[in-house]
Amino acid sequence: MDFLDTNVLVYAASRRAADAAKAAAARALIQPTGQWISLQVLQEFYRVAVHPKKLGYTHEEAVQICARWKKLFSVLEPDLPLFDASLAICARYQLSYFDSAIIGAAERCGCDRVFSEDMNDGQQYGGVRVENPFRGL
Repeated sequence: MDFLDTNVLVYAASRRAADAAKAAAARALIQPTGQWISLQVLQEFYRVAVHPKKLGYTHEEAVQICARWKKLFSVLEPDLPLFDASLAICARYQLSYFDSAIIGAAERCGCDRVFSEDMNDGQQYGGVRVENPFRGL
């Protein structure tokens, strides 16, 4: 199974001409079933979606998009064991806490792949491999 990082959702929702190639790649990556995101991903997406210099959606538009994401993906909600696992990943791999939380969430969901442009493409973190779907774009 696959876990999607925030940037995949951001590009999938982008209306910016400069993001056209990445938007197409992100939309092609999204499947109707079997993919996971976390509440962290939804929160980060909302923040980027309503930022006037990023996606520039209104609050209402961003809420509608988040509602679609919640229906389309399985969503992991955080808990204290996930927090503790993320801290351990942070220490072990020297990742930022938020990247560690993505890896920890993917592990918790049983995903063997995280699609992200923010981490090292091809890097293996325990049982989770990072793949950059925007490599070369």
